[in-house]
Amino acid sequence: MAVRAGQSNAMKIALVTFVILFLIAAALAVIFYLQVEEYRGAEVAARADLAKFAAPAEQTAITRIVGKPEAGKSYLGTLNGLFNQLVRIILGVEPDENTPATVKVNTIALAVNELQETLGPDLNPAYGPNGIALIQTIAELKKTLDLTRQEKETLNQQYQQLHTDFTLAAQQALIREEKLRQEALLYQQNANEIQARYDQLKKEMEMSADQQLQTLRNRLEEEQAKLRQKQMELVETQEKLAQTEAALREAMKKIEGIKPKPNVAAAAFKPDAKILQIDFQKGVLYLNVGMEDHVYRGLTFAVYDRNAPLPEDGKGKAEIEVFQVSQNVCAARILTSSVKNPIVLDDIVANLIWDPKTSNHFYVAGEFDLNGDGFPEDDGAERIRDMILRWGGTLDEEITVNTDFIIMGDPPRRLPPPSQAEIDRNPTAQQRYEESLARAARYDALVQKAEVLSIPIFNLKQFYYLLGYETLASRN
Repeated sequence: MAVRAGQSNAMKIALVTFVILFLIAAALAVIFYLQVEEYRGAEVAARADLAKFAAPAEQTAITRIVGKPEAGKSYLGTLNGLFNQLVRIILGVEPDENTPATVKVNTIALAVNELQETLGPDLNPAYGPNGIALIQTIAELKKTLDLTRQEKETLNQQYQQLHTDFTLAAQQALIREEKLRQEALLYQQNANEIQARYDQLKKEMEMSADQQLQTLRNRLEEEQAKLRQKQMELVETQEKLAQTEAALREAMKKIEGIKPKPNVAAAAFKPDAKILQIDFQKGVLYLNVGMEDHVYRGLTFAVYDRNAPLPEDGKGKAEIEVFQVSQNVCAARILTSSVKNPIVLDDIVANLIWDPKTSNHFYVAGEFDLNGDGFPEDDGAERIRDMILRWGGTLDEEITVNTDFIIMGDPPRRLPPPSQAEIDRNPTAQQRYEESLARAARYDALVQKAEVLSIPIFNLKQFYYLLGYETLASRN
């Protein structure tokens, strides 16, 4: 019986222990359940708060949207930093960390709108879904700026051209003004002479008829006496001239019988250089003159057959132009040449003006039609003189025994005698007619003087041929 009592107590103890443990487990279960519910509520609240920052789809793609977060910053902090950097780029200011993003966006929008109002019609904005597309607008402004710069450059070039044209026109106007001034002085002199004649006639008209008649008779007798004296002197001079010419012709016949008459133009064709080598493939030949002989680039030469008679017109078989110069040798390009009569090593290379040892003397007279339009240029003779000086020649103010060559242009135009009606309309018509005769007489006298002194005379065409410059002159 004692055993049964012990077993009964053990069962009671076990039962009590089980109940106690059950109660404890039940309490713990209730407490765990309450804690779980609390955590679930906190999770729901946290998810709701998170949804305010990013939608579920955005949460899963946060790295793709924001990118890799900066060290020590969250995705939101990184995104805010990027937004501040955008503000710095667009506005050029340091953003305030306490300024809301909406305020920053509005500030950017206001700045863009102010820029649009400032530029006004100069701005051609490009619009996107949310207004002005800033980058595209800037690109359009860049295109407009480039076009404006191109237009500015074009206008600048046009201005420079207009300035050059204006300068040339001003220079030509000055030349014409000087010419008109000289003509005005000439007209003034003519007017003064006419006024003096008028005053003299008026004075004579105021004299009595007898006095006028006596004065005219005295003048007539004086002029007749002078005329008789001049006629006697003229007859004597003509007789002496005829005797001198006869003696000169007789002497010339004797001299020519002993030695033929020299060719006065032969001095123009003396060789100035020797052809050392010819490269027909490149159209280049080499001469034995260089810097020591004062050769320069642009110098031209005419080429003649050495063993053939010199052409009367001065036209050579070829023309060459120096383009490269060394110490004792120069290279020249062939401007013109003949296939039937090619250049050979023994040909004469000559330039009428240029001479390595001396300076030839030239006299220029007459009118020159440089552009071939049938009308002489006002400054034609002056341009020929400039060419002679530029190429090393010397100009003579008059023909002397030291003059080597004479360049004669076209004879001056002789005006027809004016009628009385023309003289009445223009009192200077008679004087202009007399001046044209005087110019023509001076021209003829120069030709005769050159023939007496045996000085070669060349016209403009021959002059160009003898320089080897005809081809370049026709191009210019």
